Amino acid sequence: MDEKISLTVLPYYFNGSDYFPVIPLVFLIGGKRFRSQALIDSGATISIFGEETAETLGIEIEKGEKIMLGGVGGRIVGYVHTLRARIAKKEFVCPFVFSREYLVSFNLLGREGFFEQFQITFDERRRTVRLA
Repeated sequence: MDEKISLTVLPYYFNGSDYFPVIPLVFLIGGKRFRSQALIDSGATISIFGEETAETLGIEIEKGEKIMLGGVGGRIVGYVHTLRARIAKKEFVCPFVFSREYLVSFNLLGREGFFEQFQITFDERRRTVRLA
């Protein structure tokens, strides 16, 4: 039986000086939909979003499971919340970390829970990302 593969090609986001693989996503919480966007980051183990996104979603950050995250910028405290999301017409449940200490300009989509949902291809020449 052939499984139909859905392909979505998304353009990179231009911030005025450079291009980034930032894609749209929708959080599905309590029957409501909340639009957001995040940078696909193959170097991030888990997805991380800032305080502003948590407030928009009505999430009490500290009610999640506490976790310490480390990276190039040092260590920060975050809280894991398992949420339903939709990306490229595909719905799935994924862990998202929310942190008051995360002050980077882009939300990040990390590997855990997201990368196994798609075959992800970055095309730097065309400045697109393909999700299949």
